[in-house]
Amino acid sequence: MPIPGIPNFNTFNFDARRDTVDFRDQMYLPTLVEVPPKIELATYREVGVPILNQGQEGACTGFGLATVANYLLRKRQVEPDRVHVSPRMLYEMARRYDEYPGEAYSGSTARGAMKGWHKHGVCAESAWPYKASDTDKTLTNLRAYEARNRPLGAYFRVNHKDLVAMHTALAEVGILYATASVHEGWNRLNDSGAIPYQPNFKIRGGHAFAIVAYDRHGFWIQNSWSERWGKDGFAKISYDDWLENGMDVWVARLGVPVHRLSEDATAKSRAPGASRSESLSYAELRPHIISLGNDGRLRENGTYGTSREDVEKLFKEDFTRNTSGWEKKRLFLYAHGGLVSEAGFVQRLAEYRSAMLKVQVYPVAFIWQTDLWSTVTNILKEAVLQRRPEGILTDSLDFMLDRLDDTLEAVVRGLRIKGLWDEMKENARLATESGQGGARLALQALAEIMEADPKVEVHVAGHSAGSIFHALLVQYLTTKGKISSGPLAGSKGLGKRIASCALWAPGIRIQDFKETYLPAIQNRSIGHFSLFTLKDVAERGDNCGSIYNKSLLYLVANALEDRLAEPILGMEKFVSTDPDLDGLFKQPYASWIKAPNTSRPPGGSKARRHGDGWDRGSKEKKEKEKKGARFFPRSWVCFAGHEQEEQEEQRQAKNPVDAQIVDAGPAYRR
Repeated sequence: MPIPGIPNFNTFNFDARRDTVDFRDQMYLPTLVEVPPKIELATYREVGVPILNQGQEGACTGFGLATVANYLLRKRQVEPDRVHVSPRMLYEMARRYDEYPGEAYSGSTARGAMKGWHKHGVCAESAWPYKASDTDKTLTNLRAYEARNRPLGAYFRVNHKDLVAMHTALAEVGILYATASVHEGWNRLNDSGAIPYQPNFKIRGGHAFAIVAYDRHGFWIQNSWSERWGKDGFAKISYDDWLENGMDVWVARLGVPVHRLSEDATAKSRAPGASRSESLSYAELRPHIISLGNDGRLRENGTYGTSREDVEKLFKEDFTRNTSGWEKKRLFLYAHGGLVSEAGFVQRLAEYRSAMLKVQVYPVAFIWQTDLWSTVTNILKEAVLQRRPEGILTDSLDFMLDRLDDTLEAVVRGLRIKGLWDEMKENARLATESGQGGARLALQALAEIMEADPKVEVHVAGHSAGSIFHALLVQYLTTKGKISSGPLAGSKGLGKRIASCALWAPGIRIQDFKETYLPAIQNRSIGHFSLFTLKDVAERGDNCGSIYNKSLLYLVANALEDRLAEPILGMEKFVSTDPDLDGLFKQPYASWIKAPNTSRPPGGSKARRHGDGWDRGSKEKKEKEKKGARFFPRSWVCFAGHEQEEQEEQRQAKNPVDAQIVDAGPAYRR
């Protein structure tokens, strides 16, 4: 029940925030100091550290750290100091040194408070008293001068999941500065001071405090909610509770007061990676490439610049000549994703071209200037490397990677990266929407040869952002009569059939997929549709440039789209909960393949990363290419031959089954 005499728990402002990742943090390493089986709370209380009261204001980072400072000053063997330090100064400096770029936010972090103390020291409370909702937030010269008497010396981050490290640090120093998520149990303490904990307790927010003792069951904390809370201002948090809800821990020692502090400049270096390109000659690759630039228009400059005449020549001369003896003239339209540079994709095309031609598939690739990740990587590397130490990242820092993604998502939202993503999507849209769009001109030329030769069979595939590029392309190519929705509404479609469409880890929003692809799939203008996604566990185990520790699609969903957690077609967790997609994959003409799995083609895929597809080569694929094998791990498309699709549909017509959603093992009924 509510605790009388203390601030109303239900209106309390719990705004301590998790520390962002900073590889400059020095991690505390347990030493061989003797660690007792318990540290009595009574022993700590003998020091006489005052119990503070922050009131309703969310200044807990300042109050929690003030408790730590008050203890260390009292315990100092030479010239102990019993003055009460200023929680207000520690809180205001925490706000100054917090790092949540690009976001307006309330609250502060433990690291921000530690940095503020390290940079400025802390003045006495008499010099900067705490007053609720006080607008006096200025570090005056008088306060700054007085604060130099209480500098912070060495401080280390403690792995909050490592109980051994926490016990050792507490035994060595006597107090820890910590933050944790507060739940309803904090308002239901019993007379012993134990905080009850159940996994279903509602989380109220983040809070900062001091850890001052421990036993076999948990940690004793000193809070800043007056002596009326808990056991005279203290409470015990169980280890289960801590391991579930603990956020950050720091340990510190006082520094020596000095008159002048100098800061050494930190050199930053970044060695750009060199990508290897082994392209075929221009003459061999030119008939397979359509190069687009800004606004989706044909890009006529550059090595593979494409003019309108080049597009006409590609379809009406090059394709026709190279496929003249084929029984079925399979044309494969491909759009790459945002993880690949132009040089990198040309290399992939060079590697696959000959093997595809051997099995009578003619590839045509749109190079549409999507090298988004090169720009994103450079920006994020710069942000991360300035915090990264010279040495090797040790296991003690591993837990910090859990925070890196949250930090980078905030960076992406705050910097120009989202604008780049929006611009890329606009280029994809205009490639078909605009009358001068390169994709629109290509489709018009394609429609002409399809009219002239019924043997021409079109297959479409896109990886990642390539699914966005293909969305209007598919709608424009397949719609008969006027297009009724989307950017192309009112335009007349070309009314042509696509034999198969495969999207691999698509970055398109589910709502956009439903507007563009889905009608063509349902009215059978697309003969068979295949969706390839990673399993969610693989998405979470992926990384982007070894910086962002999930797949690119997580970054898209959480930072690049207008809405947080935007449902993306390439993410298992969104597809599996969408009723329209559930209905789609119960049809024999649609398949969903989740990777990695151990199935054989057409549903097999060993992909474990977002880029494991056409955009990235592999030793296995190259070996299969040398053998002329059907190495393309896609169902129903191209190398398996469209005949298999027709045979499968005939078989399913006789023996209907639900959708083939391939997981581990054979296709199963759903």
